[in-house]
Amino acid sequence: MRTGRQNITGRALIISIVILLTAGCARKEIAAPDLSHAIDSIGIVWVPDLREGIFEAELTSSESGFVLKGETTVPEAKKAITDILENKGVAFHDSLTVLPEAGLEATPWGLVTVSVCNIRFTSSYDAEMVSQAVMGTPVKIFRQKGGWLLVQTPDMYLGWVDSDAIAVKSIEEHRLWKSSERLLYSDKTGDIYSDGSMKKLVSDIVAGCIIEIAGTGNKGFDVRLPDGRRGFILAGRAVSLEKLSAEELLTPENLVSSAESFMGIPYLWGGTSSKGFDCSGFVKTVYYLNGVILDRDASQQFQNGIRIRARRESFPDSLQTGDLMFFGSSRRGRPTATHVGMYIGNGEFIHCSGMVKVNSLDSTRANFSRSRRDSYLGARRIIGAPAGKGTLQVTEHEWYF
Repeated sequence: MRTGRQNITGRALIISIVILLTAGCARKEIAAPDLSHAIDSIGIVWVPDLREGIFEAELTSSESGFVLKGETTVPEAKKAITDILENKGVAFHDSLTVLPEAGLEATPWGLVTVSVCNIRFTSSYDAEMVSQAVMGTPVKIFRQKGGWLLVQTPDMYLGWVDSDAIAVKSIEEHRLWKSSERLLYSDKTGDIYSDGSMKKLVSDIVAGCIIEIAGTGNKGFDVRLPDGRRGFILAGRAVSLEKLSAEELLTPENLVSSAESFMGIPYLWGGTSSKGFDCSGFVKTVYYLNGVILDRDASQQFQNGIRIRARRESFPDSLQTGDLMFFGSSRRGRPTATHVGMYIGNGEFIHCSGMVKVNSLDSTRANFSRSRRDSYLGARRIIGAPAGKGTLQVTEHEWYF
């Protein structure tokens, strides 16, 4: 099961708020506890989830005065800190950097160039894989370290990727890409060939990949990959990205069809592609193919959508096809979701646990799962939920259009 990076402690993209007020400070009227609490509150407000933002701030003192240093991905967070310091009359030198770091301001965007790009916790192949992004996914670039880039995906998740898997784009190049005619690959897997003869392979491709249309023919499309390579795909394997409207695609029938097309694909921690899924990556991909961008981890997805209370004894009467079902534990009345699946009707749900498969909470069924019944927390309904973070339509996301 994928529990995801925890929301407050224990991971590398951590909020570190350190206030060092030494005995030599000239402004003794500023009490460290008061200032520390204020800055800590800013971190909670502007970077509530450490998987989605960076806010490292340190106020140090020297003979020449206070220095505010560190970095953040959230400009509003920096402004909130500087406003507090100024309102309290603290004279300070501002060295708090708003990412992207120097040298990346002109090219802060990127597009994934490989069929599936692994996203890691730190800048090393030995590091944990925390997520994936498929070809054509737009990313924000915040930092470069050797041959690695710190990026943020459209669901706001942060992680490190091999720079060879990213085509770096300027603001203008990203704007032109957003206005181009593009296809979203809808088959589980496939190939991009050099031309219509389909004799020479250019790349593999998976469900969810985005490629630009360079021309059309009787058999398919001439396409342009994010790094400029040209190729050909057969007709009927992709849909227009511009027509990826959740209002038309987001139906119970389409969700079930997409989910069942991945039956048997093995579990892969951090996986969000048809080469391997974790539980949240599976439902995320299913919804993405039907026009909605879910949050990355189960614990995040549990916070979105229309709440359907857990009633094990009345399962499945309270559920509708397409509802996300969550499993985990509850302590002192506070549930923690560590697994997610999708209800597909007839008392069954589809999920990735070992592989993509179907189970039931009904003890009379052959596919009954006692562990899932005992850990069921409730459901969230995405169909009909207000649009917003965690339920945003692809066609409404400003990184795509």
